Amino acid sequence: MLATMLFASFTSEDPPKKVFIQSIDNKIEVGTLAKNRNLVFGFKNILLENLQELNYDVTDSVKEADYTIKVELLYFDVLETNSGFSVFHKSDNETVLRVKGYLYDKNGKKLKEFLSTGKSSEISMSTLIISESGGINQTSVSNVIKKSSETLILNLFTK
Repeated sequence: MLATMLFASFTSEDPPKKVFIQSIDNKIEVGTLAKNRNLVFGFKNILLENLQELNYDVTDSVKEADYTIKVELLYFDVLETNSGFSVFHKSDNETVLRVKGYLYDKNGKKLKEFLSTGKSSEISMSTLIISESGGINQTSVSNVIKKSSETLILNLFTK
């Protein structure tokens, strides 16, 4: 009897909650990634991966979803700090992404909103995070998107 109760308690996990991503809006006003659709697609892909890693089922139907998420990308920038002495040069670069997420229940009632800020730092002795062509380091962008997405999900779904 005891073995049956233990087995039942281990196998009776709640099914994963179904989540629908309503929209991701790029509301960044200044910089190279202002209104950039590639940033939206990249953020959505990483958000989907993070939801699945945290045991949520992502659905394409709002009718099947237990929750709906709406995300606004608000701020993206690279903060540079340079220092030098004679021939020595050091650059500290911090990529910052600020996003706001909204969590709705299946009836469309807003349950929670959260402002997430992700930061990724890079220290370089000879190269800058901004290349000569004005591009942004993809590794830092990926890291900051993953961090801000993860923080957003964890805070939206905790009570």
